[in-house]
Amino acid sequence: MANIAENPVVVLHKLTVKKGFVSPLYQIVNSIDGTHNNRYDYLVKACGREAMGTGRSKKISKQEAAYNALKLLEEEGIYDPKELPVEEVTVLQKENNLEHGSSRSANINCIGPLQKMCEENNIENPVFKEISDIGPPHSKEFTYECCIGSTKTVATSRTKKTAKQLAAKQMIEKFDDILPHLILEAPKKDDQQPLPSTEKNLDILERYNKLMASVVSNKKAKLKDFTEIFHNLMQKFEKSSDVFDLRERTEESLVRALNQIELKHDMLVIQKESPVIIVLYINCDVSFAVMGLGTTVEQAKEDALNETFTLLEDFIHQ
Repeated sequence: MANIAENPVVVLHKLTVKKGFVSPLYQIVNSIDGTHNNRYDYLVKACGREAMGTGRSKKISKQEAAYNALKLLEEEGIYDPKELPVEEVTVLQKENNLEHGSSRSANINCIGPLQKMCEENNIENPVFKEISDIGPPHSKEFTYECCIGSTKTVATSRTKKTAKQLAAKQMIEKFDDILPHLILEAPKKDDQQPLPSTEKNLDILERYNKLMASVVSNKKAKLKDFTEIFHNLMQKFEKSSDVFDLRERTEESLVRALNQIELKHDMLVIQKESPVIIVLYINCDVSFAVMGLGTTVEQAKEDALNETFTLLEDFIHQ
């Protein structure tokens, strides 16, 4: 009658008794508990040999250590599995207990989607930082932190790559709840803003050259005399709409004001992503370009117009 296979701990104990060795000595050399990803590392000493075992529970890691010890003793001819059959402890079983499924953990990709979510909402990119690596060299445990502003998530895994991915996954899971906070606290920095494309640059340059090709020379004097021009207008058309062109601060009123001194303007969108950047040019041989900023095109346009009218009023009151 064939012997019945038993679990590794029982088999190792029977082997030491049969061979006249002291009973196996088990010791926890590393443990991580109190989290969703507990881990225990067991060291077993038996028959003058040592072996390690790892698992998400003490029971699993202890069985793993005993199983590895038996395999080592089998290689040295001390243990014969035909005499004392042992239940198999497969690698897949170990990984399933350790990482909630190794294939799922190894294949997750959350960093890319998280970066895309940040880009779409004009939030600074996530930063990953290694917090710790503990455990013996053959069985390291890595902990990584994912930060966006002051918001942090932490994850632990047997590989750096998986730890980073798991930290990103946790950030994604809470992203919708913290989005309003992140928009205020962690807007994308200027150096993280995407640069305009070559095609966009060429379009801006073409429009600028077209506008400046129609420059009316020697307008410096006329801009300098802006005060007198509008003073005369105010006397002549005291109750007309022309008097209020500089006060109205709209693009239409700017057109009317510039028509009085035979000038034109153009507004170019330099950057469509927030913060939107618009530059307002006036085609005089004096350098006149004003930049406007805003979260939308309309806000940036309004900002550029306000800055332009402020400068024109300065000319008037010089």
